Amino acid sequence: VLLCQRNIEPCKGKWGYCQGFLELGETSRQGAARETWEEAGVTVDPSKLELLAIYNLAGMQVQLIYRVELENDTFEAGHESSDVKFVSWDEIPWEELAFATVEWGLEHARDMKDVATPAVQERTKLITEDGKWEVEEG
Repeated sequence: VLLCQRNIEPCKGKWGYCQGFLELGETSRQGAARETWEEAGVTVDPSKLELLAIYNLAGMQVQLIYRVELENDTFEAGHESSDVKFVSWDEIPWEELAFATVEWGLEHARDMKDVATPAVQERTKLITEDGKWEVEEG
């Protein structure tokens, strides 16, 4: 698994996969490929990305999580990453992950690692009337 250590807030110093916001006019796959290049110096073919998860964060954003087999192991930290490294599933720094969605995505990716066509996980994170977060599957 390729992980990036965040060099920006929020969660500076924490680990996650390449992530970011779409630019106007690009598809989600193009955006994922661009963010992978910007944060980790890795080129990926957007057409080869496989959708793993959709996370709806109430009133904030929608995150799409993709997986892709990398064509080589060349990488370099971009300006938004202080470090980039490949880790085995056993080496993931679970206590140092940037966001709950990173943990969800990595857990689901691990569960789907040997599945040719992965099931897409969908979760919705809502704020309840008493101001607490609640997560719904589907």
